[in-house]
Amino acid sequence: MKEIILIGGGGHCHACIDVIENEDIYLIKGIVLPSLENSKSILGYPVIGTDQDLPKLLKETSHALICIGQIKNFEIRKNNFELLKKYGANFPII
Repeated sequence: MKEIILIGGGGHCHACIDVIENEDIYLIKGIVLPSLENSKSILGYPVIGTDQDLPKLLKETSHALICIGQIKNFEIRKNNFELLKKYGANFPII
C-alpha cells in the first residue's frame, strides 16, 4: 500500500479517513494541522506535523489529500493546494 498524508483534521478529515480505510489502497501515515497545540491523534492516526513541516514530510511520502472542508472560505483549501503542488505532492483520487 502507498502511504498518504492528510492535511486538516476536522470533520471532513474524519469522512476521508473512513473512505481511505474502506478502499484499502492507501496507508495513512499521519495528519498535518496548522498547529500542534492540543493535537496528538485523530481517529487513531498521529498528528505528524504542521504546514511548515510539509516540505520534509513530502520528501518521505509524496501522496497527500487535502481534508479541509469548504464551509466558510475556499481560499484555505486553494492555498494548501498551491503549497502542496509547489513541494511536488501527488493528489490521488479518493
